[in-house]
Amino acid sequence: MKWIKTEEKYFLMLLTVAAAVLFFVLYVNTKPAIEEVNAKAAYSSLDNWNIAFSDANGAELHEDKSIYVQDSNLYDVYISVFPTKDASGEMIDLSAFGLHTSRDHSYNPTLNCNIQILEEGKTPDPLLDLNQKNATIRVRGNSARGDLYKSYRVRLSEETGKFFGQEVLNINKHSEDEPKISSKLCSDLLADIPDIAGYRTYFMRLWIRDASLPEEEQKFVYQGLYTEIEQPNKTYLETHGLSSNAVMYKARDFSFFPRQELRDVDDPLYSEEDFEMILGIREGTSHQKLLEMLEAVNDPARDFEEVFHTYFNEENYLTWAAFSMLAGIRDLENHNYILYSPENALTWYFIPWDFDGANWIDTMKNTLPSLCGPQRMNIAVLHRRYFRMEGSMEKLIKKMQELLDTAVTREHVTELLESYKPVLEKTMGLSPDIGLLDFEPNELMPYLDGMYDGILNNYQNAVNAIEFPAPGYVAAPERLADGAIKFAWDPFYSYQGRPLTYTIQVFSDIQMQNLLYEDTNITSTEYVMEQGLEDGTYYVMISATDSEGNTQVSLEHYEEIGKWILVPGLREFTLE
Repeated sequence: MKWIKTEEKYFLMLLTVAAAVLFFVLYVNTKPAIEEVNAKAAYSSLDNWNIAFSDANGAELHEDKSIYVQDSNLYDVYISVFPTKDASGEMIDLSAFGLHTSRDHSYNPTLNCNIQILEEGKTPDPLLDLNQKNATIRVRGNSARGDLYKSYRVRLSEETGKFFGQEVLNINKHSEDEPKISSKLCSDLLADIPDIAGYRTYFMRLWIRDASLPEEEQKFVYQGLYTEIEQPNKTYLETHGLSSNAVMYKARDFSFFPRQELRDVDDPLYSEEDFEMILGIREGTSHQKLLEMLEAVNDPARDFEEVFHTYFNEENYLTWAAFSMLAGIRDLENHNYILYSPENALTWYFIPWDFDGANWIDTMKNTLPSLCGPQRMNIAVLHRRYFRMEGSMEKLIKKMQELLDTAVTREHVTELLESYKPVLEKTMGLSPDIGLLDFEPNELMPYLDGMYDGILNNYQNAVNAIEFPAPGYVAAPERLADGAIKFAWDPFYSYQGRPLTYTIQVFSDIQMQNLLYEDTNITSTEYVMEQGLEDGTYYVMISATDSEGNTQVSLEHYEEIGKWILVPGLREFTLE
């Protein structure tokens, strides 16, 4: 009997222990998750804080995605433009906007205006005073400045209120965008992609009234379909949950190379106008952080992998590059993106900008197969050095595939395009938009239906392109003392580690019909043409071929914009 009681006692003890363990496990599993604080700083107190050891360095880019609401509605916008005194005191009016020329930012007058943004189908209240200023307007854009139908930047006055939290509106005509929905599609896709920021974007129909005309001639003239996109500025950063205490630039002709125009504000030779030809200044008063990053990126003595991870977040960089390539954006290598860096961090982030260059259907248009996708990005020092890091190209292709599997799916893209079609049905068959189309209106919907296949083609073109050698630049040929001509070029590069040989061809014409000289199987990156050349203008093409027979041309090109002549890999040079 005693033995039985002892057994029961041990059983009860075991049961009690088991219950305690179970309670502990349940307690641990139901505790709220708490992010651990990493005490990784290399300073003992805030008094000796150093940005090199900032906890913000290398941090992921976290945008507040909750601000996005899918909106494919059409807003009707009425703008009355008033005569306004310019900086010199001269009275100018709407006709001043007609004096803009392509790519010229030196001429950019601002006029007073009245803007009314209404729901589709509504017109301004006749009791409103439409002659009362509530905003200012100027022309925006780069190459499209010279177009008949301009794009505009409108700044709302404080008493006007905001349009979905925006005080500055970018109202874009998209003269270079064939389907007219590229900005909207890219923005709506970015709303679902982590590690990158995007924009809230809205469709608008625009009417403009010239208030300088005699009153009986004044009327709102229909301008067609536009798209409004957020202005990347301090308000944008705050709205998107990013640090507004930051520096931010818009790339205009920036290849991550130290140029003489890029100086800090306290440099006696600093010119803001010259600086902004390279990088448009969106936020910040000092360029010191930018210049320090550029020095590091271009320093051959430093370990580039360490430099990259010091100044950039890899997930953000890969997401920006991969998304841009899937969309077929053709000028991302030195143009049309935002560089953003919070104040107390060394890290720079890429934010896409201006999606008019997206290529959805004819994805090989004006492009050699060998220069698709990441190959064209070799123009910029940062990209060229990053993609030559071991495993980098594989990471890029993996990121493109990840986006195709998650946010840029056929189902999601199709759903968005279907929501845009009613807007296009109401606008693209009418003047002026019908006259701006590069194809017949009945081809527009089939074009949209084929866009996702274009995205898949962009992916495949990028995969195929990296089988070719990575291109380099060709130096200006020079005549030696004995009359021979010396050629030199950057080493090309095989991502697969294949051996390369070079070919040199010299022509007397841009059509490359008259070949003056050729040599092949060159293993050096310097070459002397002993026979020399007479004074005159010539054209040289340097190409590299790997052991599998894949041939790549250099990053040089010959271009005549007015004549639409573009020859990749051809460098013009003159001997005197």
